[in-house]
Amino acid sequence: MPSLIRRIAVIAVALLGLSACSRSTSLPASAANTGDQPTNFSLVTDIPIPGSAAMDNERSLILSDRDRWTGRVVMKLSQTNIEMTSFYQQQMPAFGWQPVMSMISDTSVLTYMRGDRAATVQIERATVYGCTVFVTVAPRQADIGQEAPAVRSAPAERIRTESLPPAQRR
Repeated sequence: MPSLIRRIAVIAVALLGLSACSRSTSLPASAANTGDQPTNFSLVTDIPIPGSAAMDNERSLILSDRDRWTGRVVMKLSQTNIEMTSFYQQQMPAFGWQPVMSMISDTSVLTYMRGDRAATVQIERATVYGCTVFVTVAPRQADIGQEAPAVRSAPAERIRTESLPPAQRR
């Protein structure tokens, strides 16, 4: 009997320890500032946030605020990567983001532009269930949309050429 009580105590302590390690914050269903959002997430108002999302505070970095923020928001979700890819394809344009490029796979990458800012949404399938969503937003580079500079070749006098020995047959 004492060994059973000891096992139960060890399991209870382990469960308490695991719950203390959780660093997720529940996020609201909308990106609108409702006042009940965590302080760090209230700085982001211009991207869609699924209702079941939990922010990974350790991997998220938000600089500035509201519609002018730069950084990365990392969210863990119980939905599949396919469901979240569809969600972001539908919702990003509703927030004013114009699609630029998309690659759909186990890890999907969606790229959007909005004014002078670019956003990349990366959706990775989780090992067991659900997915992780990374939304990275940064100022757009000034040369996007302009013609790329001409490719220059190296000056001929600086190129060293050597003949390879003929292949030996065995």
